[in-house]
Amino acid sequence: MKYELGQIIKGVEAINFTYEALGLVKADDYSIFVENLLPQEKADIQIKKSNTKFAFAIVVKRYNDSPKRIKVLNQKLMLSGSTPLAILNYADQLEFKENVVKYLFQRNIHFNETQKILPCEKQWNYRNKITVFVESSKGKIKFGLYEKNTHKLVEQDSYDLANESINKLLMYLNKNINNYKCFIENGQFLKQIVVRYSESYDQMMLAFVQDKPFELSEDLLKDLTSNFKNLKVILKEEKVKKTTYTYYSEAKNIQDKISNLTFNIDYNSFFQVNSYQTNNLYNLLVNNLHLDKTMNVVDAYSGIGTISLKIAEKVKKVYGLEIVKEAVINAKQNAKLNNINNTEFYEGDVLKTIDNIKEKIDTIIIDPPRAGVSKEVLEKILKIEPKQIGYISCNPHTLCRDIDLLTLSKKYKLEFLKPCDMFCQTHHVETVAILKLK
Repeated sequence: MKYELGQIIKGVEAINFTYEALGLVKADDYSIFVENLLPQEKADIQIKKSNTKFAFAIVVKRYNDSPKRIKVLNQKLMLSGSTPLAILNYADQLEFKENVVKYLFQRNIHFNETQKILPCEKQWNYRNKITVFVESSKGKIKFGLYEKNTHKLVEQDSYDLANESINKLLMYLNKNINNYKCFIENGQFLKQIVVRYSESYDQMMLAFVQDKPFELSEDLLKDLTSNFKNLKVILKEEKVKKTTYTYYSEAKNIQDKISNLTFNIDYNSFFQVNSYQTNNLYNLLVNNLHLDKTMNVVDAYSGIGTISLKIAEKVKKVYGLEIVKEAVINAKQNAKLNNINNTEFYEGDVLKTIDNIKEKIDTIIIDPPRAGVSKEVLEKILKIEPKQIGYISCNPHTLCRDIDLLTLSKKYKLEFLKPCDMFCQTHHVETVAILKLK
């Protein structure tokens, strides 16, 4: 069975809510995944994408509301796909995420001891970074977020996931951006605006992303710095044949804190987007590992050194492995900034750089991208046989896959598994796992 693009299907009912926060509708054995449709809700839906096995659809008309549905406060943000769980109260969001992890591990590796999810104290305005998209038409610039799965721009009245300071800057730009000559003449070459903010130090970074170089005007820079005293870094990123950066500020980075540690963060640094919950996430890892001053620890995918530096005081030595050159430079700078002397950072692929370590490795910590860890790296870890493995994951499916491989070896046992809500109002969930050598 295959439905046609744009086809309307009347009177269907969602029977489940998938891990991607989509209502599941069944037509015979054919699955249709519907945005903004909760179980027990009936609706007319329109097919947006389909193949022979499944389809994706949107609601055209909803006939009833689930008892769990609440009023969405920001419809424009919902349209962008940024807040698919904003239709549920926070307790139901937590239950949904916890169940995603719990059932995944029950079903695939028969693990029945998933701990309760760690809630986030702040459910809105928690993001310390945002990227908005820019369009220019008839000499006028507008910016916002794309409607989900499209390139249709939806202008926003507020960015309720982003920190309040980021909102103030974006609202100022929204009101005034068309007053500046550099944008009037070159608006079609401006593609994105990126803002980062550090609440710990009240510092902000603003970047204008261009696909053809043009200079930012003096009046723009003067107005920005006079209206936003905390705007420490202003730059433009030129994405032409080669990506280049031009800074209009003396500083090239801002600083943020995790616990008592300070980190330099430049434009390309990976830093957890929820500053309010990051230390809690890392504490879940550190407090459930056995760490002491005799241990050598490997921090794979170490980024700018956030985890490495947090655990350094508890162990003999930390080796950070990271493929991004700039991140390794940042990590070394951050170690020096915090007067930490028992860390070493290696640039390169984990599979190769781990061979640089001649000491016995007691603990390996993994915090990979959403794709998880390659089979080759997991097999290398199994050969090394560290006493324990700590795994922080932003994708429970690849986490489950990787832990399945590690436990099937009969060498490791999964001893701790706890979800942590880092991304409120979204279906994404962070999870901490600890495995111990048998």
